[in-house]
Amino acid sequence: MKAPKQQKKYCPFCKKHTEHKVSVFRTKARPKTKKGGLKRGVRHVGEIFMGYGGSPRKTVNVSKTTKKLALKFQCLTCSKTHFKQNPIRMKKLEQT
Repeated sequence: MKAPKQQKKYCPFCKKHTEHKVSVFRTKARPKTKKGGLKRGVRHVGEIFMGYGGSPRKTVNVSKTTKKLALKFQCLTCSKTHFKQNPIRMKKLEQT
């Protein structure tokens, strides 16, 4: 995907349209919680998986081909940063 290095956007801090520097912010996976390992549902599925019974559900391995990249906008007047609300799936970002 092609994006400009600078773009005129609305700055929520200045409350007006100003020039912004565009860069990429890679989103990370959610951290796994340590508390969730002892919940009733987790124990129940663990019991079903035990032994020679096999899997209770179909195992589908769907691998995504791209990562979600969030665009990061830095205001050039107040130098505060904000992000594009919904990250977009793309292989690479070309800045022109």
